[in-house]
Amino acid sequence: MKQLKINDLENLSIGSAVLGSGGGGDPSYVFLMAKYLIEKYGPINIISVDELEDDDFVVPLSMMGAPLISMERVMSGRELGALLQTIEDRLQRKPTVLMPAEIGGANAFTPLLVAAKTGLPVLDADMIGRAFPELQMSSCYLNNCKATPAVMADCLGNTVVIETTDAKTLERIARSITVSMGSSCAVGFYLMSGLEAKGAFVTGTLSQALRLGEAITSARNQGMDPIRALINVSGGTFLEKGTLIDIDQTVKDGFLQGSATILNNKIKSKLFFQNEYLLAKNEAGVLASTPDLIVLLDENSGTPLSSEALRYGLQVALLAIPAPEIWQTSEGLEVVGPRAFGYDINYQPISKFINRG
Repeated sequence: MKQLKINDLENLSIGSAVLGSGGGGDPSYVFLMAKYLIEKYGPINIISVDELEDDDFVVPLSMMGAPLISMERVMSGRELGALLQTIEDRLQRKPTVLMPAEIGGANAFTPLLVAAKTGLPVLDADMIGRAFPELQMSSCYLNNCKATPAVMADCLGNTVVIETTDAKTLERIARSITVSMGSSCAVGFYLMSGLEAKGAFVTGTLSQALRLGEAITSARNQGMDPIRALINVSGGTFLEKGTLIDIDQTVKDGFLQGSATILNNKIKSKLFFQNEYLLAKNEAGVLASTPDLIVLLDENSGTPLSSEALRYGLQVALLAIPAPEIWQTSEGLEVVGPRAFGYDINYQPISKFINRG
């Protein structure tokens, strides 16, 4: 068992934003919430999958909706408490372990906001190893785990319990409910015992986020290049740098969708996103695609930039980091590869793409 302390939160904020690949929500606000709660209640216990008891009741938590909305309609703090109380009341089981449903962006902090108050431990794992926009895009789906019952809660404490036959149906129904809740709500799904959880998750991802964040902050403190430090620790690849000159984004069907253009001398590269960055290409061809993590950073500070934070004139660097192995399998690519998002290309590992910039 480890403890997550206040001094760890900055590294977690940066590292989770890297793993968010543009999605998962900007961690800035939940970082402040977590800092306040740890100051008030003390450090949060972090456990590994190996430390789970077979009869533990593990509850993965995340926020669902369009990241741009969360910048204007911030969490009230009531969502997660109402969600967990509904689980306890309806299922007659008290959660014993919490975890982030996805490690990317603000969702890495979601279980921390409850764990600090309740004293419940947080599992060093998630269901993706990055961020993806739809609920069925998870390791639990690939492992044929049962997605429901799922519980949703909005900022006013309204809750909904959903039972479906499969995760894709859950995504469709939950997405419509999310839109009705203002395109931002909390969700708990793939609830399972400790025995079921072993082998179902992507493990060690909270620790991974901390390592990535520490690499960037350490490089800054030592006057070194934070982007190079991130590449070294993540096994990533530099793709491009330049200036953001065109941003097209809209909230549609509960997602933030759009594109951004990077200009480097006379070369234009285009980045496409649905909450997360999914495809980067220029006139010569594809630079990188999902499921690899496409990461956009401020060129000077190495700060990861989420899709809702894109602004004209920003000087940026574009990287790609290899996806977790589960997503590079044929089964994984069917769920989160380029064609799953409507892009008519075949996935190739980042090392095979042309024109690195």
